[in-house]
Amino acid sequence: MIAKIRKAKKNDYSACLPLFEALYHGDIGPSFQQIFKEFVKGNNSTALIATCLDEIVGILAGSFHLDIDWEGRIAKVDALVVQRNYGRKGIGKNLMNRFLEESKKRNCRAIVCRVNRRNIAAQRFFEGLSFEKAYTYEFILDLQCKYA
Repeated sequence: MIAKIRKAKKNDYSACLPLFEALYHGDIGPSFQQIFKEFVKGNNSTALIATCLDEIVGILAGSFHLDIDWEGRIAKVDALVVQRNYGRKGIGKNLMNRFLEESKKRNCRAIVCRVNRRNIAAQRFFEGLSFEKAYTYEFILDLQCKYA
């Protein structure tokens, strides 16, 4: 099954929401729709959609940043999800390949992503695309938290 990859549009939000809810286990905040629209605008981001028979079956949201460690721009996979019944059909890989093309056009020096350490399938997916594990810790200060 061949999926078509295209840029997302603002009006794709409702069709994409079930995918995001699956990815984030239903934890979608009140600002999520606005954030989606910002990714669609594409200034420092992109949102790519995979469709099969006009049904949205996958999405990749990515962003582009200056990074001092890389001494230039990097790309970041912020979200990547494919419908469960369309898994292992090359759709995620096709989304990543399109993101790679866009990252190169933007002169990015690397693509980074964050994967939950319990998500072994996602780790294997990225390793299969020649990503290497970075042996760094990620520290987060939640500015929405009442303790911050």
